[in-house]
Amino acid sequence: MQKDILQYILNLNSKTLILVVLFALLSSGLLAYWPGINGPFVFDDFANIVDNSFLRLPDLTVGSLFNAATSTESGPLKRPIPMVSFALNYYFSGNSNDTFAFKLTNVLIHVINSMQIFAIFYIGTVRAFPKGICTTTPASSTQVAVILSGSAALLWLLHPIHLTSVLYVVQRMTSLSAMFVLSAILTYLYGRSVAVSGKPVRGWTTAIAGTIVFGFLGLLSKENAALLPLYILLVEITLFRSEFPLALWDRLNLKQRALIIVAVFVCLLIATSYAVAFSLPGYENRVFNFTERVLSQPRILLFYLSLIFFPRADKFGIFHDDIALSTSIINPWTTLPSLLIILGLIVLAFFLYGRHKLLAFAILWFFVSHLMESTVYPLELAHEHRNYLATIGPIIAIFYLSGMAVHRLDDNRVWWLPALFLVLFTINTPLRAWHWSDLASLHVFEATNHPNSARAQASLASMFAKAGQFEKAKESFLRASQLRPYEAGDLINIRIVLAWQHKLPSTPLAQEITRRVNNGLLSPLTNQVLDYAVNCAQSDCSAIQDDLLVWLPVYIERARNRPRLDAHFNYLYARVLLLQGRTNDAVAALNSAISRYSRHLYPYFLLTEIYLRTGDLIKAEQTLEKLRAANRGNPHPRDRELKMLSDRMELIKSGR
Repeated sequence: MQKDILQYILNLNSKTLILVVLFALLSSGLLAYWPGINGPFVFDDFANIVDNSFLRLPDLTVGSLFNAATSTESGPLKRPIPMVSFALNYYFSGNSNDTFAFKLTNVLIHVINSMQIFAIFYIGTVRAFPKGICTTTPASSTQVAVILSGSAALLWLLHPIHLTSVLYVVQRMTSLSAMFVLSAILTYLYGRSVAVSGKPVRGWTTAIAGTIVFGFLGLLSKENAALLPLYILLVEITLFRSEFPLALWDRLNLKQRALIIVAVFVCLLIATSYAVAFSLPGYENRVFNFTERVLSQPRILLFYLSLIFFPRADKFGIFHDDIALSTSIINPWTTLPSLLIILGLIVLAFFLYGRHKLLAFAILWFFVSHLMESTVYPLELAHEHRNYLATIGPIIAIFYLSGMAVHRLDDNRVWWLPALFLVLFTINTPLRAWHWSDLASLHVFEATNHPNSARAQASLASMFAKAGQFEKAKESFLRASQLRPYEAGDLINIRIVLAWQHKLPSTPLAQEITRRVNNGLLSPLTNQVLDYAVNCAQSDCSAIQDDLLVWLPVYIERARNRPRLDAHFNYLYARVLLLQGRTNDAVAALNSAISRYSRHLYPYFLLTEIYLRTGDLIKAEQTLEKLRAANRGNPHPRDRELKMLSDRMELIKSGR
């Protein structure tokens, strides 16, 4: 039966085979991710999408789209393309928080990427084996190239490590950036092939224009696209080494080559120095320092490779904050061996380059893909979505080594190796998608398989709290606080739960909260928890107001060197002061917020509201004018809210 199916496939012509591959990629992608297509928003989805009012487009005007495009602080370029895509998802689904449209869009982007990878693999295979691929089948070389390229693309499509790049909605930033990078590489490959075939002007124009246009679009999606020149370099040295311009290298004398090598080394040294200098300030509010992060990454890279080659459901996760830090070259002991293995693989790639260019390409591709997120920049230690493009390297290695074995052994049964991987991925990915179909199953799965992940425990605690299971919530928050003793947010969350229950914290808990408020990390989590606590203090947990009046002045003092954060804490402090009836103190706090960071608009709004309530129309109008000035040119303008406030003032002034 299997031989009959294989023979039928081999009897198809190349164009039909291509259509079969494209259909297989589309249907496989939809089927694999369908169990999680209605799953919940998670983690960073809320700050970037759910709670982002700029994505609720009132219309499709340029102004509304621009506000949506610039509504995040993620990255120096603000990643406008994915932000606009999120806004369009909202707009065409009736401003609904239903995740179906968001996740279906992500799945389709993932499928498109797999199709581009198929095309890249096919062109690369034909270019790498111009005399045809040696096999023991009667099929033509073109048919074999289509089948192998399609199988490799399918393997990439179904790999369970990509799930967080697909069902974790905000990671559309990753998949969209990858889509444009792949488009650039595909266009470049096509252009270079045209140039080599005897049409250099047309070919080089296509290659360069495609790289620039798609590379720029990639940068507007996520900064990882800055690695595109290195990807192109890998393509050149692997597939076009004997062509212009690299062919010129063979004509250079020893001195000229040495000068070029020295120049490249100096440029790399300057770039590395700049990257390090740029990165160092970002470690101020991380639990690890520069050295610890750099030393930890070799172990993490090997962890990624273990997930790629030996995917186990219990090892995957949305959070990997349970990975121990490398505090020195020998602590933990796996640090030095991991570093040596990574260096060994890179050296091996250069040794393999002469006879096995594709294998060298596969190894170097993986490490190039991690140059930005797995080196010096003060990002979190590990995330699976960082392997979205990197996985291409190991998959090429699987097929290349399998092909070598087929050739050496003259036995097609070796192809069962990649087939085994495909079966493994086909099982794991829908299983992971099913876990992502429901918030409860996701949090329980994550917390169970990652008991030392503070984020997994805190997420489980939040789920328990929303379900009214307060004792379980406190237990999980306490577990999270033990895993990150530098963080006050987990204990503040316990205080919020106690306030819901109309209970006071124990003396040890109150003392520990005070200690962490005074000495803990000024982390984004702490900021988010304080935001939530202030909102809660206005309704369900008014008992926490007195605590906030103690904590917030401490945070204001600790944020003196960080004007933006200082302004935000003053704004929160003012809101609590108003709840206590201390209007004059609230006005002082808001004025302090404005003086510290004048681009923060919320203090202007609240201050204007206070003056309107107290009947001081002169100061209200003065503050409103300052608000208009601050709103002009603000990266996050509040035009709708400003108009509503202006209309309200006009009504009051007219006596209506």
